[in-house]
Amino acid sequence: MSDLFDHMGFAAEPGRSARVVRLTRCPLLEAAHQAPEIVCSVHRGIAEGALEEFGTASDGVQLLPFAEPGACVLRLQGTS
Repeated sequence: MSDLFDHMGFAAEPGRSARVVRLTRCPLLEAAHQAPEIVCSVHRGIAEGALEEFGTASDGVQLLPFAEPGACVLRLQGTS
């Protein structure tokens, strides 16, 4: 998942767990600050769609906007 989001311009970094990805850049940062419920939902949907495409359950995918200084956090808790 890290590679996919990195390729899309998010400067993705693996988190402490294999199920966590830190997104340190957002290609739509200004829009995300103005309407995170929309922009971040789309980005979470990309993660869910990618997991489903790989045949992996997408239950429990969370995108936590601005969860850390300089990063959003993508959690893939429901994946197996």
